[in-house]
Amino acid sequence: MKTTIELPDELLTEVKIEAARRHQRLKELVPELVRAGLRAKRTPAPVRGRESEKWLEAWVRLGEEATREAESGPTATEILASDRGRLERR
Repeated sequence: MKTTIELPDELLTEVKIEAARRHQRLKELVPELVRAGLRAKRTPAPVRGRESEKWLEAWVRLGEEATREAESGPTATEILASDRGRLERR
């Protein structure tokens, strides 16, 4: 479908530069940009109230189950401190 839209001159210049950089025509690039913009705006609704508490509790349980039989070892902080010291000695 053809349509007419008004764009600020600076924006049109940016779109033309991007089209040239991609070796595309404006009529190919503009729909891509519009689709990308629409996808970026689609964010899931935030979880609120008791639902978020249930979600967090479930994740904590999963984490506890996953690490229950894991061997104990250095913490992430200890590993980073060790690496930092090793890198500083170089």
